Amino acid sequence: MRPDPLRALENLRNVFHARSGSAKRSLMRVLGRTRLGAAVEVERLHEILCFVRAYPDDAATLAHASRMLKGFARRADLRKHADALENTGIAGTAIRFPFFWPSARWLARRFPRQLTLDRLDLAADRAIGKLFAARSGFRVIDRIRPRSVADAVYFVQLVERMPGGSFSQEAFYDAIEPVLELRASEDSPNRTITWVPAGAPGWQRSPLGGARPDLQREMRRRPRRVRRASFSEGIRVVDAGRITMATRSRDLDAFAYGDPASVRIVEDSPGLAFALVGMIEERRKAQVGTYGALTLRNGMPIGYMELAVTGKHVEIAFNTFPTFRGGEAAHLFARTLAMLRRVFDARTFGIAPYQLGENNREAIDSGAWWFYYKLGLRPRAAAAKRLAARELHRWRSRRSYRSSRATLEALARWPLYYRYH
Repeated sequence: MRPDPLRALENLRNVFHARSGSAKRSLMRVLGRTRLGAAVEVERLHEILCFVRAYPDDAATLAHASRMLKGFARRADLRKHADALENTGIAGTAIRFPFFWPSARWLARRFPRQLTLDRLDLAADRAIGKLFAARSGFRVIDRIRPRSVADAVYFVQLVERMPGGSFSQEAFYDAIEPVLELRASEDSPNRTITWVPAGAPGWQRSPLGGARPDLQREMRRRPRRVRRASFSEGIRVVDAGRITMATRSRDLDAFAYGDPASVRIVEDSPGLAFALVGMIEERRKAQVGTYGALTLRNGMPIGYMELAVTGKHVEIAFNTFPTFRGGEAAHLFARTLAMLRRVFDARTFGIAPYQLGENNREAIDSGAWWFYYKLGLRPRAAAAKRLAARELHRWRSRRSYRSSRATLEALARWPLYYRYH
């Protein structure tokens, strides 16, 4: 049986020793010449390369993974399976998603040749048609738009001309909620090569994971540097945040309404950095600072956060992308608190119920509530404390015990908090 280089590289994903970089590069060279037979294999290779680029053994491994990702859209197997890989955000593939107004407007301005209306979206076709007293809104747009302007771009331009300002335009557009197609091209947004240069590179010398961090100790270990980005760098960071969301079929107001003048780069340690983005003035809330943040490993976004800052309290929505989960989530959360301590002089931190599993199946499946509890976060509600104590007693009596889904959903009704002493 011929060896499978894709599986071999997957098996080396979290292996780090003196010769692991050389072994990974050898397998990457083989895979660079190999035409994979199925879409799922192409996607597996892409995710491994993203992981290796974020956690390289050395400079040569970082460079090799970067080269393969830069050329990924030119792979013959990617082109063959591009339709099957739609909505993966991989370079050379299309995205269909009902982007909210600020993202739709930004995409129309930045990528006008690639953005079109999804003609299978019959609900949007009817809704736009009502505006013109016609059966099909798409046909009306096709009749009145210049041939050089794509249908989605023209519709966005029509909404921009409406009176009432950005809030009215947003409400009008989002009520229709048209599905847009972001077609693949050489310069269309993708997550394959969306990188943010930030700080010195770092090499991974040992497997990810390890002991659970002490949050108090971690917060006393300050990030190496906090700096204001230049305006041009801020534009690149805000765009990277928008692309990071768009290519994962998501939207985040803090990026969609990001202010390039507000961007700060927090260089934590070699290879690890955070990019913080504040919102433009007209979208800021009174007495609450809302920020988006990218978690960067050697410049590659491996997760994002939404932060609500009130005085010295920060409510955190903490997310790590699936490709990078299971390794150092606890360490990243600890360094997030250290970053927030340094930037905002934060003393208390909260995790909202949605992040813990309230109406969030993914958080329930991942055991988010116990992840934060084991790090030292605690509920304030008496009922939550009683339920947690009961579950801990059952676990201590029988170490194989696991909280049921219903119990996790009950626990997720209450937020968790942490205080820096």
